[in-house]
Amino acid sequence: MLKRIHASLKWKLVSLLIVIIVSMVSMIGFFSYYDTSRTIRQDVSHFSEQILRQANLNLNRQYMEYERGLLVLGTSNEFTEWLKVDPTDRFELISRFHSMERNYLRSFLVRQPEIMSISMLSDRGGEFNYALTSGLSKDYSMSNEPWLSEVGRLEKVHHRVVQSTAYVNYKSNPEQVLILSMAGQFGEPDAKGFLKMDISLEPVQTILNQMQLGDKGIGLISKPDGTILVHQNQSKVGSVLEPDIIEQLSAKSGTYLRKDTQQLIVFDTIPYTGWKTVAILSNQDITSSINRVRNVTIGIASTGILLAIILVTLVATSITSRLSKLRSHMKRAQYGNFRDRIHIEGSDEVSDLSHSFNRMLNELEDSILQLTETRLMQQRAVFSAMQSQIRSHFLYNSLESINSMAHLAGHTDIEKTSISLSRMLRYTSNYQDMLVKLEDEIAHVSHYMNISRIRFGEEVSYEIHIPEECREVLCLKVILQPIAENAIKHGIETTGELTRLEVSAVREGDFVAIIFEDNGKGYDVERLEAFRSRLLRVMPTQEEYTSLTNVGLLNVHFRLKAFYQVNGVGVEIDKGSRLGGIKVTIRIPYKLTAPKRSDS
Repeated sequence: MLKRIHASLKWKLVSLLIVIIVSMVSMIGFFSYYDTSRTIRQDVSHFSEQILRQANLNLNRQYMEYERGLLVLGTSNEFTEWLKVDPTDRFELISRFHSMERNYLRSFLVRQPEIMSISMLSDRGGEFNYALTSGLSKDYSMSNEPWLSEVGRLEKVHHRVVQSTAYVNYKSNPEQVLILSMAGQFGEPDAKGFLKMDISLEPVQTILNQMQLGDKGIGLISKPDGTILVHQNQSKVGSVLEPDIIEQLSAKSGTYLRKDTQQLIVFDTIPYTGWKTVAILSNQDITSSINRVRNVTIGIASTGILLAIILVTLVATSITSRLSKLRSHMKRAQYGNFRDRIHIEGSDEVSDLSHSFNRMLNELEDSILQLTETRLMQQRAVFSAMQSQIRSHFLYNSLESINSMAHLAGHTDIEKTSISLSRMLRYTSNYQDMLVKLEDEIAHVSHYMNISRIRFGEEVSYEIHIPEECREVLCLKVILQPIAENAIKHGIETTGELTRLEVSAVREGDFVAIIFEDNGKGYDVERLEAFRSRLLRVMPTQEEYTSLTNVGLLNVHFRLKAFYQVNGVGVEIDKGSRLGGIKVTIRIPYKLTAPKRSDS
């Protein structure tokens, strides 16, 4: 019977795990193509955007470098002097240009070899053209440029891409060249002119060729209207993109999937020129990666299912056999047999469970013994509390009898002393309330000081000033009377001299400070510093705390620290009393919630 139950448990576990594994693998197989396709497309799109962003950054930086060079040259003293030269003095025009070449152009042109020519035109009619990589037509004149009137003065460098026919090949035949022309107006009011720089777009072509966009991916640069400026296939330069792509280029950047061809279009804008860098990604490049991932996933999943079935069967057998053994021992413990211990070999969770079960049995036996001892201690504590209560009532009744006899005999001091002492005993013997109002604690101090005045007469005087806003504040019970007792102890009881004590309270933000000031001699510097160092201790040990029961200030300080556990709470001692003695400050949190009192 037990064997059939064990076998049933094992095969239920095996069947459940196999169903879970097959279901999960089937779901992975069903959704893998869709999810992988989406993820790869997102990765390809993100990667392409990064490529375009990096290309735009390089192109923008390069064109900014051209603009800086043009501005440096246009604002130089040499160019300003060139503008002042008489246009008929051809020698002086060339001489001034060579001066610019030595001071500015040589280092700049070395770094920017793609610059094709530099042209200068003064408002006096002087003109000079300097060709670098290709020859300029002898009929070319910068003054004939139709867009020259659009060039402003220093506000912005004008730039445009044009198909120029001003350049000739080595046979002096004109040829069309796609160039970027940058021009600016410079000079002074009496000598103004234009400076133009023609730049080849070959570096742009190089950057496009370096973009890795798959086997059939295409990179190009176009105008916002779709006219192709640079293409990896030179024959496409000057043609126009498809209308659906042009429509998307109105945005600054983005990603667009062409539904008819399943091509992924990614584009971005070069800030300096406003051109669009476009990456056209082939759907075949994208889906080839997706298909490889799908095939690998199916192969791995099939192998995993087979291995999982074998492993699940072996593991289930190992677990169920040892669980059955553990179950039998747990049933014995259920009926009160705590002596038998189970031993299961291995280092897995089942073995750990058996060890934990054995420890639980040991702890259960110990707990039963401790419970028995605890109940005995509780009974003793209840008996002791009853005895203490009997003693307290005896003391109250005795003090009431003394009060009555003193009243009949006319002994006013004895009557006042018995009343104050009775109230103090009732206050301190109530263990139910840990927190009391500050005015109750002050009343307890007043009772103590009244008894001290009766003992020592006019040799003891005190004043208490507590503002109304502080009277309802809650504080720990019996923390003020030990401070007053300390002042009497180190005052008249030790020196026999007149003792004066003033008690006041003041609110300090989230705290209330209760200040005790006396006129006693106090402590010497060495003892005061030793006392302060003990107050700085975070918390004493149990043995140390027990030894502090007779040291009033330290006892109060550590009680406050232990109860509130808030920075700033505690006792401070200083020699700065207004009365000439010691100043003790007790700082507690400012809380007004009234404590719950029992009905007894």
